[in-house]
Amino acid sequence: MTLPTDLLKNWKVKTSSVKRLHKELGYYEKERDREQARVDKMKEDGADASDLKQAESVLRESAMMIPETRQRLDAALSELLAFVNENEDDMKETEELREAKDLIAEVQKLFN
Repeated sequence: MTLPTDLLKNWKVKTSSVKRLHKELGYYEKERDREQARVDKMKEDGADASDLKQAESVLRESAMMIPETRQRLDAALSELLAFVNENEDDMKETEELREAKDLIAEVQKLFN
C-alpha cells in the first residue's frame, strides 16, 4: 500500500525527530559518563584544583543537557504516538507503520 504524500511526509518528519533525539540522548549520556570517569580519575590522581574545577564544569554542562533532551524526546514521542493513533487505519499493513511502532516501543522503554 502506498501512502499519500502528505501522510508520508508527516511520518518521515515525526520518526526522524524521534530517532535524532533518541540518538542525541544516548550521546549526552555517554558524554556524561565519560566526563564523570575523567573527574573521578583526576580526583584519584590528585590533579590540580583548577584542572579539576574545569573538568567538573564540563561534567555539569554535559549532565544539564540530559533532562532537556529527554523532555524534547518525550514530546516528539507523544507527537509520533498521536500521529500513529490518528492515522493507523490509513497506514495499516505498511512498512512505515511497523517501523513507527517499533520505534515507539524502543523509545518508550526509556520512560518506564
